[in-house]
Amino acid sequence: MVWSNRRLLLTDTRLISGDDTDDSSHSEETNFDSDMVVMLVALLCALVAALLLNSVVHLYLRRRRESLEAATNLQASGLAKRAIKKIPVARFRMRRGGSATECSICLGDFVNGEKVRVLPECNHEFHVKCVDKWLNEHASCPNCRRSLIPTKVVDGVDQATVRAEQGGM
Repeated sequence: MVWSNRRLLLTDTRLISGDDTDDSSHSEETNFDSDMVVMLVALLCALVAALLLNSVVHLYLRRRRESLEAATNLQASGLAKRAIKKIPVARFRMRRGGSATECSICLGDFVNGEKVRVLPECNHEFHVKCVDKWLNEHASCPNCRRSLIPTKVVDGVDQATVRAEQGGM
């Protein structure tokens, strides 16, 4: 008998009597569930938007990298040895003023009387061995990046591009 009394005390008296006048807990559960669904949908939408944005940025960067590589491949051909030999060589003399006193490729100082190659477009000076190695791989000045291939347009064709592809000046 004691056991049955305890059991009745532990059960909800509203369920036994059939009294459902207080539905506040049920409506709170429904509100909580619908709020949770809205939050999950919003998080899902944010995730999809982030993935789409990531894909767009990835495609943009890949296309940009490919176009830069294509442009670099054109310029990376360098000059032909015959064209490099045509660039004048002079003896270095120490000058007053803002003249450079070191090779910007190897960072070694120039010595009076030493042979230096003077680039025609910008008059920058370099050790002959240093700049020859550079010009085998590039068609521009190591300091200012000015192209050493003169640009001429003949019959609608850019001659600098044609010369760069041929490896000559």
